[in-house]
Amino acid sequence: MYIQNRRISSIFNSCSPLQNHSGLISLKPEIAYFAYTHRCVPFEKLGKNNQLCNKTKLMVRSIDIEEERAELNEWVLRSIELFENTSYLDNILAVYPLASSRPNRLESRLRRQIIDAHQARRTEELIQILKEQVKFPYDEPLWFLMKNIGSCLANNPRQRLRIAESIYALTADEVVFKLEEAPKLNTQMGPMFTVWLRENFNLLNLNEFEQSNEGVFILNSSEQDGKDFVNNVLNQNVTKRPDLVAKVNNTYIIGEAKWIGSPGGNQNKQIVEVINLCREQRGDVIRIGIIDGYPWATHNSDDGIIYEKTAVMTQESEYDLISALLLNDYLNSFL
Repeated sequence: MYIQNRRISSIFNSCSPLQNHSGLISLKPEIAYFAYTHRCVPFEKLGKNNQLCNKTKLMVRSIDIEEERAELNEWVLRSIELFENTSYLDNILAVYPLASSRPNRLESRLRRQIIDAHQARRTEELIQILKEQVKFPYDEPLWFLMKNIGSCLANNPRQRLRIAESIYALTADEVVFKLEEAPKLNTQMGPMFTVWLRENFNLLNLNEFEQSNEGVFILNSSEQDGKDFVNNVLNQNVTKRPDLVAKVNNTYIIGEAKWIGSPGGNQNKQIVEVINLCREQRGDVIRIGIIDGYPWATHNSDDGIIYEKTAVMTQESEYDLISALLLNDYLNSFL
């Protein structure tokens, strides 16, 4: 097996332009091409300045982010510069308006009831109190069923006992703390892009949207109607309604929006999902990704270049991946 030559192959010790892979025994050599977007290296190869955890999946950059920015996709580059040169995180609040994270304080009487029932091991009383609360002290996969389905709690004594043991593994104060704990803000971000889109662009119902031929418009439809229109009328192959279904004059544009707050496995999957949507473009319908957050960062706090896969996949994509803050400019570029 031979590894395709790369301009930055010097990052690997003893790597020649075409090098026979020593791990293959008694096999005929074959040519294998490893795309940039799938090529990873050990943490140690990236130099002492990179402070990312060595368990994080890293990628070699095929484009020098400091010297070869002209090779980046135009809209990717504009998004990176927006992140680097403006009050990006302040401005993105217009799209993702995060509220302050505040604990939900319980009334003093309720706190005492929970603590008393917990300390006295009055399980039935404690579970009844917890059923009336919005949150549960820990992430219990069966609690929704136990709380909301009539017979589940009464008919499943072993599960009830298991849940009680899990609760008693916490101190009474810990139970109260978990109930009062502020909600995770990331869980509130899903619908924010859609709300922002509806408030900042012109909406048209399905028939008017299809008939329009001048201006910038966003489709106003249900999930199912939007998906059916994209698949049946625009002849696409999406499995759900895209977050963005736009029309500029006679040009249709669809896209997925993602907020990525940090690197990691699930975040990588979200980026791959967006890139795959763009890669499967068909006909005259343009596909884009609307990505915000961590993927536009190029340097860490020690000024070392970021090689984390979430960022590199986004920044070296040949497709139109943009910040939501540039969406108006992007759509107007088709006028």
